[in-house]
Amino acid sequence: MEEKVNKTRNLSVAEYFDVIQREYYIADFRRKIYYNPKDKRYYGRVMEHKRAKIEDIASRNHLDSIFTSAAKAAEIRGTLFDGLGRPIFDMTPEDQQNYYSVGNEFSYCGKVWTLDAIQSDGRLVLYSSYEECYETVERCDVIRIL
Repeated sequence: MEEKVNKTRNLSVAEYFDVIQREYYIADFRRKIYYNPKDKRYYGRVMEHKRAKIEDIASRNHLDSIFTSAAKAAEIRGTLFDGLGRPIFDMTPEDQQNYYSVGNEFSYCGKVWTLDAIQSDGRLVLYSSYEECYETVERCDVIRIL
């Protein structure tokens, strides 16, 4: 007997509705962090497709969605991002590379810093052009400015 695999086609409509709303936010996140215009267009198209599916399911079933309810949007975003906007879902290696690319701007201690280098231990070396200084910090202490 074949085991049930946890794929979209095995989800109920309600479960699929929840998953596709999460996927919409992840596609939006990737559209913002990827540099390649081709990738940005791809994730933009993914978002359009997912939005149409979300709106269709919501309409047919009289459900609140991330587009019609601020509470639902906050609930779904809260499963993917912490209170400061940092991703709490498992980013792919490509996501990590694009999120932590040298030259990206990050918020640290309420100020804008630029990522100058990534140390071998994973800590980030930030540069503040305002204060003209460098600071080495843990990844959990910064937020990418998107």
